[in-house]
Amino acid sequence: MNAQELDDVYTQLCHGLTAAGEAETPNVLARLVLLLLLQVPLAEAASKAVADALAGAGSAT
Repeated sequence: MNAQELDDVYTQLCHGLTAAGEAETPNVLARLVLLLLLQVPLAEAASKAVADALAGAGSAT
């Protein structure tokens, strides 16, 4: 995925989350994560991604 494609997908996600509403955003994001994890061929890679995401949790930049 190139930078433009990434931006397009990010924009799609932002518009979708706005349409879903604040109350549904956590559900949509959880479903998205699970669907994306299904695309990762190795459990170790998926586990590392989860660990990396959790390591950044709660640290506002």
